[in-house]
Amino acid sequence: MDHPPQPATILELRGIGKQYRSKGRARQGGGQTVVALNNVTLDFRAGEIFGLVGESGSGKTTCGRLIVGLEKADQGELLLEGRSYGTLKGESLREYRRQVQIIFQDPYQSLNPQLSILDSVAEPLVTNRVGDNKERLEKVLTTLKAVGLSPPEDYAFRFPHQLSGGQRQRVAIARAMILGPKVLVADEPTSMLDASYSAQIFDILLEVRQRLATTIILITHSLAAARYLCDRIAVIYRGNLMETGPADAVISDPRHPYTQALIDATPKFGDCGPIKRYGTLVSPERPASGSAGCAFFRRCGLAHLGRCARQAPELTPLTLGHLVACHYASQTPVPETGQACRLGGM
Repeated sequence: MDHPPQPATILELRGIGKQYRSKGRARQGGGQTVVALNNVTLDFRAGEIFGLVGESGSGKTTCGRLIVGLEKADQGELLLEGRSYGTLKGESLREYRRQVQIIFQDPYQSLNPQLSILDSVAEPLVTNRVGDNKERLEKVLTTLKAVGLSPPEDYAFRFPHQLSGGQRQRVAIARAMILGPKVLVADEPTSMLDASYSAQIFDILLEVRQRLATTIILITHSLAAARYLCDRIAVIYRGNLMETGPADAVISDPRHPYTQALIDATPKFGDCGPIKRYGTLVSPERPASGSAGCAFFRRCGLAHLGRCARQAPELTPLTLGHLVACHYASQTPVPETGQACRLGGM
């Protein structure tokens, strides 16, 4: 069977590693090395929405900050259209920053309260010397309208404190997309919004992808959001890639015990089919096995005390495009079924 050609790869992470030193006194656990990302290799295709999924502290936000240049990797290489970020200087580096933008998680913190909406959204145009004042005004008004702030003249001369949280996030999206970036990192863009505004923000991101052919990297803890928006996802645990593949395949047929645990933890409602409950978490956690074994060993109820404690699994393809870092991914147990329901928001 012939498969349709895949879109070209626009952004690549090759063997990315990032570590931090924890703060505090040594007797209180301070000064220890914290691995935020461990040998992360991913590719992002032109025009797709790619989800980075994991619980708090998994490293997904660090990955997004590395992509936009707010952090530097300790090892590995980041490439945009085949050009290494580490070799860019001068105008080439400025062009990279124009092409890779970010929507921050907190719209209350990401907008300067002393700047009007017009000045906030126009700031990237001013910084990059794009257009004159009249052209910038027209561009800002057009972009505000595109994100649902209409009529835009009613919003352009307001200040952030005069807007709701959802409106502020729309402004943040407008500022990120006004330069027409090739890659847009959306870091938990709806975590501070209610459900109705979240759905509207998701629809705006889908429209941005369709209208500008922008690659969107969605950072989220919500598998429901990932399934609704994303073409592919990567599940991250303590800086390690656990599972990657098409969003529907990973969520409907998860093969890593951590992905299965995330699905178990997702709120469920409705009456549309049996629950799949995997029950892969062990309680209490096992003692640490050192740095050689699987990162999920301490919490995994399916772990083999010999192999999993001593040998870290590699990402291995199970089907086309679906990769899992688990020694026993092909032996996933049949989940228990229960009351009819569905994953929240899916």
